[in-house]
Amino acid sequence: MTEISMLPQEMIGKVFDYLSWPELGRAMMVCRSWREVGEQPARWREFQFVVTEKNFGDTDVIKKTLESERFSLVRHLILQVRLWRLQYRMPEERIRSESDWLRQVRIMREIFRIVWRHPHTESLNILSFGDWYMDPEEMLVIPPKLKSLKVSKYNNLSKEQVQALFSGMNKQYALTDLEMIGQDFSEVDPDTLAVVNNFKYVNISDSYLNFDQIQAVFSLLAQNSRLKELTISAREIRHLDITGMNAENLAVSVNKLQNLRLNCFTMTRDQLEAVLKQVLMKSSLKKLVIGIPSDQYGEIIEEIPEEIISEVEKKLDVFDLVFDPIYDVG
Repeated sequence: MTEISMLPQEMIGKVFDYLSWPELGRAMMVCRSWREVGEQPARWREFQFVVTEKNFGDTDVIKKTLESERFSLVRHLILQVRLWRLQYRMPEERIRSESDWLRQVRIMREIFRIVWRHPHTESLNILSFGDWYMDPEEMLVIPPKLKSLKVSKYNNLSKEQVQALFSGMNKQYALTDLEMIGQDFSEVDPDTLAVVNNFKYVNISDSYLNFDQIQAVFSLLAQNSRLKELTISAREIRHLDITGMNAENLAVSVNKLQNLRLNCFTMTRDQLEAVLKQVLMKSSLKKLVIGIPSDQYGEIIEEIPEEIISEVEKKLDVFDLVFDPIYDVG
């Protein structure tokens, strides 16, 4: 009977393919031969490399780890440094020191630079990092292989950073998924923001937007777009008014998508009815969710023929006209 340690490395590798990351790590401690098999970069390609406050402070460690044989081809990175935890780890006198604060800024910016420039990154999730540590100059050049970028609402990017990101996206053609929630897009050039049509999945919900930007996005969508799924909502106390958009053009654009969720926008009855009629004529839509402002909900719904709404419900996998509240700010 052959002992497992005597098996060829190729066979051991096939066994290792069934192990979880912790199990693989333990297996690599058994002997030198197993370590060599476990260290193969391709085996760790799908590993999620997470930068947290636990490894904060030593940029050399992060750089050397990413450049090590094991992690050299890693494709999925997450930035999640909780600043409040970081401060508790620092002596009080250091927090008070301006020089140490500047040192922290330099370190954090270097960490962002190292992660951002990793040549094999295909997905990057910036959960929480501190927007003041992200250099707009770096953000102008999107990682060449990046396919998925997520920036959570806990990162309040500056207008300069947002503009840099979208400018960089105009020159990078691998990106397919974009999720940027709770950001201020209001000063991004409308034609630059319309680059989202180059992607397949886009979520820019709870964000500051303007009419010209929305019109640019939907105008390009009707002409030439790869966009399949769009979630978009305005971050406004009073809903963003898009009643000035041509109803027929809007209907054509919306029905080019497969999934759409549209909230916090004020539409006319004619616009909504045109969208629904287009669903029944020619449409790629499978899911459609539209928020209707509460002060218009009854009026709009009542004026659209029931048979149209009923037929749309039958045709789509998901269809909902959501009640969007309007808040009185005096």
